[in-house]
Amino acid sequence: MDILILDGYVDEPAILGVPPYISPYPRLLAGAAKGHDISYMTVDQFRSAPAEARFGDRDLICIIAGALVPGKYLRGTPMTETEAIKAARQASRVGVDTLYAGPLSELSGFEGSPLVKAFTHAPTGDADVYLHGLLQGEPTSRERTMAEWDQWSADGASVVSQHPDIDGPLIVELETYQGCVRFASGGCAFCKEPGEGRPEFRSPEAIGKEVEALVAAGVKHIRVGGQSCIVSYGTEELGKTDTPTPNPTAVEELFKAIRKAGPHLKVLHVDNANPAVIAEHPDEARKVLEILVEHCTSGNVLAFGLESADPEVQARCNLNATAEQCMKAIELVNEVGSEVGGTGLPTLLPGLNFLAGLPGETSQTYELNRQFLEKVLEKQLLVRRVNIRQVLGIEGTPIDPKLFRSFKSWVREEFDAVMLQRLLPRGTVLINVFAEKVDGHVTFGRQVGSYPLLVGIDHPFELGNFTDVAVTAYGMRSVTGVAIPIVVNSAARRHLEALPGLTKKGVPTILNKRPFKDMDALMDALDIQGADRDEFSGSWGQYLLFD
Repeated sequence: MDILILDGYVDEPAILGVPPYISPYPRLLAGAAKGHDISYMTVDQFRSAPAEARFGDRDLICIIAGALVPGKYLRGTPMTETEAIKAARQASRVGVDTLYAGPLSELSGFEGSPLVKAFTHAPTGDADVYLHGLLQGEPTSRERTMAEWDQWSADGASVVSQHPDIDGPLIVELETYQGCVRFASGGCAFCKEPGEGRPEFRSPEAIGKEVEALVAAGVKHIRVGGQSCIVSYGTEELGKTDTPTPNPTAVEELFKAIRKAGPHLKVLHVDNANPAVIAEHPDEARKVLEILVEHCTSGNVLAFGLESADPEVQARCNLNATAEQCMKAIELVNEVGSEVGGTGLPTLLPGLNFLAGLPGETSQTYELNRQFLEKVLEKQLLVRRVNIRQVLGIEGTPIDPKLFRSFKSWVREEFDAVMLQRLLPRGTVLINVFAEKVDGHVTFGRQVGSYPLLVGIDHPFELGNFTDVAVTAYGMRSVTGVAIPIVVNSAARRHLEALPGLTKKGVPTILNKRPFKDMDALMDALDIQGADRDEFSGSWGQYLLFD
């Protein structure tokens, strides 16, 4: 059978799938259909393809769609439900069967929805299980077994080689378990993960085989996402408490297996962690954090779901952690991971999630959230990023738009501005920034990794390439910089103009008097004298080339 996997991108609390990320769904489907002709296409490729080329002579199209927590994206736009329905109907008109394979199947009301009616097959269980059965003549809706999960993840790994970003910034989401270690208490009121039931941890051996297959397919960047708390991987206290004791031995075996299979991975990052687990078990948590620092690459982020610093909201929604526990966790991660690594960023830092509109929220909630962040600043701690979202999917408290906007503006203008300058002093070099988009004369790019920082390169730079960038200025959630090294004798005008320290006459002087033999000749031409000479040379001399 000729099967197309159409990736409409997913964005879930524990799984990223919008470029440069690719979620686990495509390779699970490809693995379940091993032995058949499998092709892969992103929804962006699908949109730009001629209508007659979208379906070809294929027998079945598996459409992955469903951004459960949509955000703002630098590039890549998730397929909407309306688009998925339209694509399914178009395929039907040319005699091609369709299979829905996204996370919307887990939501109430799915079975009677227009989405279901548009598709030939819309299973309520795992789509890969259904596909495997369909190809055997016995389709069924159920969850995959651990053996199927491990086998299909590895067998379908080669499909990622068809992603347009495979030779660039593609980062593969790799799952270690599904569900939440707080399943016994029901977990956070707004989250679906506890509904997955008791987590079952995938073995280091199985994950190692998957990584080996991914590396063979050309993958250079992996994020160990897809779980609610990486620090709790392998814990032996599942179901006994909401804050199980971490198992450093299990975590070390996991990352040793990954590194053995992918010793030359350029990026290895993680995602979520429960700050309460770290706060309540500091000794074991420290060992886990040290393991992450040892085996992962720098720029790594542990996302903490604080959601609210208001104890009333915390109690009513059974949130992960109290404000006090979260602060302890932030302090411990800073102790272990604040040293700058090879990417120009610290090796491991916390991220913070806030959620507006939860039951119990009042105007005091936003004040408590602000006070929490002020305390982070006062303690001279580092936080890589703060996400602020609005609650969806549960009966909450109506959000006061004025309070919400005021808090969000304060975070961006007061907290983020200070944090970025603390994190990246002017002149800091960010290694391997991938140029993704041009807006006017500014080229925007990001490093590959978890929650990468947006970098504005203040001059034209060819898209689709990596460059190192020296930080020169700051935005609310981004930095501006200049691509380095700068070849003085051939650099374009705008590239030279992006270099701090030059007067208005400096760039015309360089353009008129080059070529220059060396730094001294350049500073002579620019009439830089005395202490200014030492300062300019010390700040930017190492980034200037003359050959």
